[in-house]
Amino acid sequence: MSPLEQFGLACLIEMRDELGDLEGGWLQDKAEALGLLVRVDVTEPCGSTCRCAEYGEFPQECLRSNERLQEYLEEAE
Repeated sequence: MSPLEQFGLACLIEMRDELGDLEGGWLQDKAEALGLLVRVDVTEPCGSTCRCAEYGEFPQECLRSNERLQEYLEEAE
């Protein structure tokens, strides 16, 4: 089972266990644990849609989609 499939299954299980509520921190932690999201050290904003710029001064860590997840996201657009 791929990491993305594992994430989907984990979300379904968690949704049923928690009666529909999925907490953002749990989602992020699960995506990181499966390697779907990766932390990258950055010294400046990533671009015009940079979210890490909202969280303080640089240098810092940026949480990004892994390469395969980024491909899925681009295909979905």
